[in-house]
Amino acid sequence: MLRRVHEILSKKFPKWVFEERTEPLDWSILPVEMKREIVKHTDFETKCRLRQCSVQDKQIVDSLKVSIPLVRIETDRNYMSVMICENRNRVVRVDLKKKNKRLRKKFTMKISDNIHGSNAKEVCSNCESEAIFESLLKSVYRDNVTIETLNLSLKYPNDIITKYLDIHYREVIGPRRRTKILCSDLDFLIAQVHFLPVDETRVINNLVTNYEEGRIMMAGKKYNVSPMGHFASIGVTSFWKPSLLACNLGALIAGIIWKINTEMECYYIPGLRVPEYQEYCDRFEGRITKHNDILVLHIPARDPDNNQKLIIKMNKCGVVIEKRRFEDVPVFEKDKCILDWMCASCDKSVESWYFRAKHGIEN
Repeated sequence: MLRRVHEILSKKFPKWVFEERTEPLDWSILPVEMKREIVKHTDFETKCRLRQCSVQDKQIVDSLKVSIPLVRIETDRNYMSVMICENRNRVVRVDLKKKNKRLRKKFTMKISDNIHGSNAKEVCSNCESEAIFESLLKSVYRDNVTIETLNLSLKYPNDIITKYLDIHYREVIGPRRRTKILCSDLDFLIAQVHFLPVDETRVINNLVTNYEEGRIMMAGKKYNVSPMGHFASIGVTSFWKPSLLACNLGALIAGIIWKINTEMECYYIPGLRVPEYQEYCDRFEGRITKHNDILVLHIPARDPDNNQKLIIKMNKCGVVIEKRRFEDVPVFEKDKCILDWMCASCDKSVESWYFRAKHGIEN
């Protein structure tokens, strides 16, 4: 890192700055232009620390545009967490956990450098946990900071986070709307933040799925949250991991047709190749169409009273099985993989990487 900064500075500033000095360079005597170049190559945590050193350092940090791909905020009854993810190798996760000890409320603060919170170091602080949590939220909401995706998992009402979201995300207009708001977890208290312009709800449970050996299958359904006091059209699709016995694709298709009236609407199998698709077409009396590099298998339900069919999309990334009405035609989103965020080859964003790594579906 220091070598890289030295290379960049040596191209922009005279050589005497580096070669003719007998003593090491001191930060306080560096010109502002050089400080700016150095600060540009630091991570978000370093910028926040430097911002507290002096008025000039604060002005330098605030003059630089910072884009954070993913910020995750999680709350529970006695737990608060903020994770700032700049990329796969730059992660800061702060977990605050309250505990009752001798009738006095205390808390523990752990800081880790990975999304799972492992190998965290415990930090002592004289501040209240709410004050620390509020300062973390303020650090990611400054005029020069842009959040690409805000992931919320709110299982317990928290006045600090509710106020923060109300102030900064209630309105749909303005430059701050560039932030994608993604809610997750089954116990999400959407009624507490009903004013949010939520883009997507993504719910993943903890059941383990083994499709054949070491293969993951995801199944999705529409998530209706109206019983929780909010409108039903909150998001796109929520994803689940259902239990599934080891079987081949033919047995899976037969099982879905047999239970075609279940609430599951789509199934995703990353990385599965199907060279025998013609055999499945003949076996289930379907037909095959093609859309660019995607083969589509149309399989009707065998129940004459059921006006449904399966649309099976197959390409090099994997397989997607969708339940549709018999007269429906396949829908393909332009420049988007059929597996959406589950495909590591097509979607290399930090947000999608986080969900794949968090839930063990990296393919």
